[in-house]
Amino acid sequence: MTVKARQHSKVILLGMLLVLQGCSAFKASHFVPESAENMREWEVEGRFALRADSTVSKSYFSFRQIGEEYALSILMDEPVGEPRAIIHGNVYEPGSETLDVIGGAEAMKVAEHLQAHIRAGNLSYWLRGLPATADAVVYQEDLDRVDRIEEAGWDIDYKEYMAVQNYLLPSEVKLKGEPGSFTLDMVRAETAYLTSPCGQNVSASALESPPENNAVQDAVRQLVPSDGSPPIPRWVDEAAFCRQLVKVHGKIPDSRVGLYGPDSMMWKLSRAGMPGAFGAGRALLLQLAHPWVTASIDEHSVVRDDPLGRARRTFQHVGTMVFGSMPQVMTSANQVRDIHEEIEGEVPMDSGAFKRGSEYRANEVAAMIWVHATLWETLAYMYEKMEGELTLAEKDQFYEETKLFAMLFGVPEQALPKDWNAFMAYNRAMWASPQLTVAENGIRLKEDLFDPRSIWMIFPLWVQEQVTAANLPPRIRDEFEMKYGWWQKFNNAWIMGGAKVTQWMLPKSLERNPLYHEANARLEGERVGGYNQFLIEALLDKERLVN
Repeated sequence: MTVKARQHSKVILLGMLLVLQGCSAFKASHFVPESAENMREWEVEGRFALRADSTVSKSYFSFRQIGEEYALSILMDEPVGEPRAIIHGNVYEPGSETLDVIGGAEAMKVAEHLQAHIRAGNLSYWLRGLPATADAVVYQEDLDRVDRIEEAGWDIDYKEYMAVQNYLLPSEVKLKGEPGSFTLDMVRAETAYLTSPCGQNVSASALESPPENNAVQDAVRQLVPSDGSPPIPRWVDEAAFCRQLVKVHGKIPDSRVGLYGPDSMMWKLSRAGMPGAFGAGRALLLQLAHPWVTASIDEHSVVRDDPLGRARRTFQHVGTMVFGSMPQVMTSANQVRDIHEEIEGEVPMDSGAFKRGSEYRANEVAAMIWVHATLWETLAYMYEKMEGELTLAEKDQFYEETKLFAMLFGVPEQALPKDWNAFMAYNRAMWASPQLTVAENGIRLKEDLFDPRSIWMIFPLWVQEQVTAANLPPRIRDEFEMKYGWWQKFNNAWIMGGAKVTQWMLPKSLERNPLYHEANARLEGERVGGYNQFLIEALLDKERLVN
C-alpha cells in the first residue's frame, strides 16, 4: 500500500470518528474539579531537572503520599523501575526527612543535591498547586487553578494542568529562585485506592466472613433453571463486593500493569477497535432482552435523553477496567458500584420468566453475570468474524481473564461457568430461555437506540442496525422485530467486507484502540502521544483515560 493511500485511509477514519461524535468533542467541558486539598492518598510521577551550584541534576521521579507520610523516589535514568534513592518524611514534621540510597553514589549525589535546595515536604503541596504555608503569596485568575506561588524563596510557575479523576493537577511546574531553577514535568498521577481496593465502610471482620462455598457447582444449571423459572436472587452487599475486590487485588502482582497487561488475551481482543465497535449493538440488545436490565435502564438511565453520553461513560468504565492501572481499576469499580446501589425497582409487566412486580436490583449476581456474558461473548464472536479464529486454549485463557472483570462487580468466581465451553453452554441456554423476553419497553429502547436524532448519526446508526440484526440470535432478533431478509443480508455483507478492507488498509497504530496505546505508554513511564490523546478526547470527552 502506498503512503498516499494510508494517509487517505487515516482521513476517512478521522472523518468517521467526527461524524460518530457529532462534533461533540469540540464542545466546552463541564468538568468542575474537586479541591486538591481533599486528596488523602496520591502519587505523581514524571521527570525533573534541578539547576543549582553550576550543576544540573536530572532524573525520573515519583512522589507518593499516604496521609501525612510522603516518599520522593528518584529513579535516575529509567522512567519505570526500582528507585535508586528515596527521601521519606512527614508533612507536619519538617525536620524528619530521611534519605535511603539504594542505587549507588550517583543517586546519592542527586538526592543530596535535591535535599540541599528543596524540602520534599513542600512538594507535597506544590505538586498539587497548593501553597505550603500561610506566608505564601498566591496568584490565580481562575478559581480552579493557581497560576503562580511565591514561597520559601521560590517563584513557582504553573504552566499546564491535567484532569485526573475528580481533580485538576499541575502537569508542568517551573520553580525559580536564588538557589537556581527546578522544572517538573508530570507524566501521570493516581489519586485514590493506593492502599485499599474498596471504601472505608467495611470492617475487617466483615471481609473475613462468611466463608464462601467452594464446592464444585453446576453454575449453568443454577443460572438457567431447566423448568424456565428465574434463578434465586442473590444480592451483593457492600461487604461481599469488597471481598471480591480484595481477592482481585491479591491476584495482581504489579499495580502499574493493572488487571491484565500486554500478554493477556483481554488486551489482544480489546485492542482491536472494530470488533468491539461493530458488536456494541448486539451486546446491548442481548442485555435489553433481559427484563431486569430493560426495567433498570428504562426507569433509571438517561439513555433516551443522552445516548452518546451514556455510551461514553460505559466505554470509559469498561476501558478503565481493561487497560487501567490497579488504582484506576478500583476507582472505576467503586464508582460503578455506587451507581448500581441506586438502581432498584419492580418489573412493570409480565415478561417471560419474570412476573409483574418482581423485585430487581442492579447488584444481583445472575443479572450481572448476564450483562458480563453479553460483553465478552460478543467481543470474542465479533473478533473471530473480523480478525480470525481463536483456538480453544485462547478462548479458555480469555474467559479465565474475564472472571476477574466479573469479580470487580462483586460476582463470586464460584457463581460463574467453569470454562469457555460451559460459558458458551450458558449463553446458548439463555438465548433459548424465557429469562430473555423482549417486552414493550425493550422494543421502545431498541427504537431509541437506532434513532439518529441528528443528520450526523443517520449513516453510522443505520450501519450498526444492519450489523446487529445480522448477528443476533434469531429468536432474540425476531422478538425485537428486526428485519433480516435478503436486503439486510446484502447490506451486512458489504458493510463487513468494507470494514475488513479498512482494517487491512489501516496501520496497526491507527486501527488499535487508543486506550491500548495509553496503557502501553503508562507501562513505559511515558505520556500517550498527541494523536491518540486526541482520539481519547473525541471518544470520551476527556484529556486522557485517567492519567
